[in-house]
Formats: sequence, structure tokens, C-alpha cells
Amino acid sequence: MLYQDDDFYKTLKDVIVDDKRHETYAECVELAKKMAVHVYGDKPMYLLERARPREDNDVKVYRIENYEPTTKAGSDKAIDIVSKIFNPTLYSIRWQQQNQQVEELKQYTLDYYPNYNSIVSFNKDVLLKKMIADPNGLIAVRPKDVPTNDATKVEPIVLVYGSRNIWFQDKDHYLIHIKTEEPGENKLKTFYFEYYDKTSWIYFRSWYDASVKEIFIEDLQRYDHKFQEIPAWKLRGKSRDLDNGTIIYESFFSSALPHWNLAIIHESDLLGAYINHMHPEKYELAEECSYQFEWSGGLYPCRGGKIKYATSESEAKIMDCPKCSGTGLTSVKSPFGAYQFTKQKLDDVGGTNGLLPVGYINIPVEATKMLEERAEKMIAKGMWSINMDIEERVGENQSGVAKVIDRSAQHDTLSTIATVIFDIHTNNEFFFINKYIFGIEASSARKEEDKNLPQVNKPTMFDISSVAELVNNFKVAKDSGLDRNFLQTRQIEILSRDLSTNPDLKQFQIIMLNLDPLPGLSTDEIKSIVGREVTREDAIIHFNLKKFMHRAIQEDKNFLSKKMEEQYEKFLEYASEVVEATKVEIDENMFNEAQSASFPN
Repeated sequence: MLYQDDDFYKTLKDVIVDDKRHETYAECVELAKKMAVHVYGDKPMYLLERARPREDNDVKVYRIENYEPTTKAGSDKAIDIVSKIFNPTLYSIRWQQQNQQVEELKQYTLDYYPNYNSIVSFNKDVLLKKMIADPNGLIAVRPKDVPTNDATKVEPIVLVYGSRNIWFQDKDHYLIHIKTEEPGENKLKTFYFEYYDKTSWIYFRSWYDASVKEIFIEDLQRYDHKFQEIPAWKLRGKSRDLDNGTIIYESFFSSALPHWNLAIIHESDLLGAYINHMHPEKYELAEECSYQFEWSGGLYPCRGGKIKYATSESEAKIMDCPKCSGTGLTSVKSPFGAYQFTKQKLDDVGGTNGLLPVGYINIPVEATKMLEERAEKMIAKGMWSINMDIEERVGENQSGVAKVIDRSAQHDTLSTIATVIFDIHTNNEFFFINKYIFGIEASSARKEEDKNLPQVNKPTMFDISSVAELVNNFKVAKDSGLDRNFLQTRQIEILSRDLSTNPDLKQFQIIMLNLDPLPGLSTDEIKSIVGREVTREDAIIHFNLKKFMHRAIQEDKNFLSKKMEEQYEKFLEYASEVVEATKVEIDENMFNEAQSASFPN
């Protein structure tokens, strides 16, 4: 179905008038509704309104009115753990080309992206949570504003739409409901939509006029990108194959749903139990009602709460007793509200049943305590089901090896989510943003704009050791005699972590380490191989690294931003100067005189 063809008008009419939706709409919305309870803290009326045995209506109202999203804390914690994948030390974005377009794309996506500066920050703050809550939602790239002419470059933005608003979709398009304007005086209900297909993005409004039985459309904004592919794709999660072959997605946290749902039910039941404990039922001694109703000169006694009397028409009427309100029982009170009983009555009650004339029913608390423990257990089991419970079970005093073993299941979950975030979403974002910015220019110049794209490397390791642990691991590796180039990499890793809050010093130290041709070798080891395995210049660079770095920066302020080959060439130049300055000059005349003295004629 394409925009404004015959099928489009027919489908749009069915969507607006008859509430037609795409075939998996109900399932997708239901999945999102259930997860939103825990991810966003939505009120789960479908859980709170479930019938409880012998529950008083007042208690039910109390439970519902005082509900708080207690499972949201567990969900937030799990999402915070997953956010570890956005740690810049765990992933990398490497740019293969170096030109003006690449620099412009890099700055726009990683430095000046609207509102979030970086699309990685957008993915962390917005995309991740929405993907967990609504995996059948949509992520799309479109212009922030439609340019007025071809000379103006597009400023593309990434948007995320919920599955509830994706009213229709097929292989050719997505139709997304934005808002509805209710009809005013002499107006029709108006629907606003965004439409994505392989050639265009369109923002339009539509209404149906029943008087002429016709659907109307008005374009508000339009941009023809002509990508030949839709710049929109699903948020994704765990694939779920329906019986008809269609695939929808369940949340990566869907395994926690049964446990978290039970936690909500139990917490709500606890509220009901607490209110019953705080306001227990009262009992009091009562006597049979002895009230007599006076009517037409006669007295008619209360019998079981009912009074039967004769009217003037000789017809018997029955009414509730006005004193006992139809209960047939009354309690004796003084004008001050105190209960009054005769000694005989009190002796009878106390002697036979051991009950006071007035008291409160004692409700057992054991079941309430068990329910409270079960509610906490359900939250913990929810975390366990998605491999996010390890933080409660792994102490800081455990060894690094033990932590890695214990966290293996959690790392599998993080790896699965990271694959979707970086391999699919981040790559697609770069792909379409690049096309929007340079598509027209590339098409006219016959360039392949895809060469601008970076290489996005997803995280593969998720253990973030402390600097102390890294130093200890480095010592063990060094004592084990591992390759010195590997040790150099470990030194850079330690510097990157330790100097993370001082980027200038970190850059200085890392470049200096990278330019060391003989890392990890002692003075004696270097002396033994100079002239045989390494040059004298290499040894001089090794022993003068910091001195050469300061000199190079003083001579050229842009030295740190140069390529490594250029930096090392400058160091070789300095080392050659040292070699020349320390060369021992030999006087040939002295050599000849010494030779003559040794071999006289």
C-alpha cells in the first residue's frame, strides 16, 4: 500500500472509521501494556481488580487507590545494569575514512546531535528503556524540519514510536498515529499521522465526512528521500513466531513478568491485610430488640428486625424496625456512649464463653508475614529470571575469577541486548543519518556516500575491573613472561582507566607509550640487543620518551593530533641528532702516527 493510491484511501477509511489495525496490533499492544507496568510504573488495573476471596469493597478501593509501583525499582536497576554496554571503554566507533564529509557526520552524530549531543546518549537514555518496555515499537529517522530548498542540508533526527500508535503497517509502509482532534462546533474529528515508505516521509491529517462518504487528506509536511528502503525498523526483543508465520517480539525482560506481576498482586493484598490489622472488626454483646411500633392505637413489636402492622384498609404491611435497622438486635448504651449490662448478663457471658461484652477480633498475622516475604521473593525471582540478581549474590571480597564465573549468565544477556543496540540500531542510525545529510550531494556527484560510515564495534566483555585489579593483573602478566607488546597494551588500559577524568594527560601518556619501541625492557636487556636486534635510535627514543614528547609539543602544538607515523618520524629525527652529537670523532693523523710508531722502517 502506497501513499494516496486506491488501497491507501480504502485502508485509511477503515482505520479511521472502523478502527482497523494491522494483524498483530492487539498482541503487540498487550505485550507493551504488561511491560509498561514495571518499566514505567503504569497502574496495572487488570491485576489490582482481580477478585480476592471474601474481600470487602472498601478494602478493594483502598488497595487500588493506594497502589505504588514497587516493581519499577527492580526494573530500573536491571536497566541500569544493561546500560553498562554504553561504557565507552567497552565499545568503539572507528572511522575508516578521513575527509570533510566524515568529519561533518562524526561531529553531528557524536558531538552536536540535537538535545542529546550524541546518538549514543540518545540510545542509552531513550532507546534502551523503550526497547525493553515495547519491543514491537518503531525506531525511525526523519528530517527535524523539511528544508526549503535543495541547497539546505537536512538535519535528521531519530524518533521512537510505541506499538499502540503504529496503526497500520506492511512491507511497503508504516502508518503512525500522532494525535486526534475531537470535533468542535460544525467540525469533524481529525486524525494526524506520520507515514514512512521507501521514498518519502509525510506528515498529514485526515478526516472522514459521513455526509459525502468520503475520506479527505491534507499534507502538512513532506520530504522525498528516495532511499528505496524504509528509514524505520522495529525495536526488537526476543523473537516470537505466531502460528501464521508472523514474528513479533517479546521484551528481553519478559521472563520476569510472571514474578513481578505476582509481586504486585501480593503487595496489593498486603495493603488490604494491613488495613484490616489497623482497623479490626469490633464485636459487642447485643440483645433481642424489644421495640414496639405504635400505629392507630396499637403496639406492634419487632420480630427479628421486622414489624408487621395493619393499615386502615385491613391490609398487613411489613417494615424494618427503626430501632435495630432490621437486624433484630440492639446494644445497650448510656447517653455517654458507654455499654451497659446487668451483672447477671455479664456473668452469663463471661462465665460461659470467656468473652468480654465489647472487644475486637484478633486477626492472625502469620499469613501476612508469609505474604510479605513472598512479595519480596517474587521481586528477587524476577531479577534472577533475567540474570540481573548477581549484584546481591556476589560480594566485593570475591576474587576476580569468581566474579567472572558468577556473572557469565548476566554477560550473555548483556551481549544479546548489545548486539541489537550496536549491530542493528546504531549502524542503522548512522546509515540513514548519513544518507539524509549527504544523499542529494552524493547522488549528484555520483559518490558512494556509504563510505563515510564508521565501523561500530559492539561490547564483547563486560567486566570493568578497578585500577588496583588492573595493576595486579599487569604484575602477574609481567612476572609470567608474557609478550612485551601485550604488556604495553595492558599499560594503556590502566592509564585509560586511571586518568579518565584528565583526558589531556591521558592522551599524552597513551601517545608516549605507543611511541615506545622497546616497552617493558630493562636497561640491561636493551644493552644486550642494541646493534643486533634493535637500532641505537630505538634505545635513545626509549630512554628519552618524555623529553622528546615535550620538545615535539613545544615545536608543534598539533603534534598530539598527528598520525602515529608522523609522530614516530619526528622522534627518529631527535634520536638521530643524539647519535650524531655523541659520535666519537677519530683524528686520522693521530692514527697514522701511532701506526708508524708500532711498525718502524
